[in-house]
Amino acid sequence: MAEAPPFRTLKQHYPVDSLAEALAEGIVTGHPDMPPFELDPHQINDIILYLDTL
Repeated sequence: MAEAPPFRTLKQHYPVDSLAEALAEGIVTGHPDMPPFELDPHQINDIILYLDTL
């Protein structure tokens, strides 16, 4: 999506450690091109660790 900021800049604008709760609840986006998704605790931890490396 052209309007979306680059994923690699997420850590610069948002504390990634605080994403764990939102990821556990399931994220629903504000546009129809991105479906909702749910992650298990292991996947959430992996994503947080990955985002911290960017």
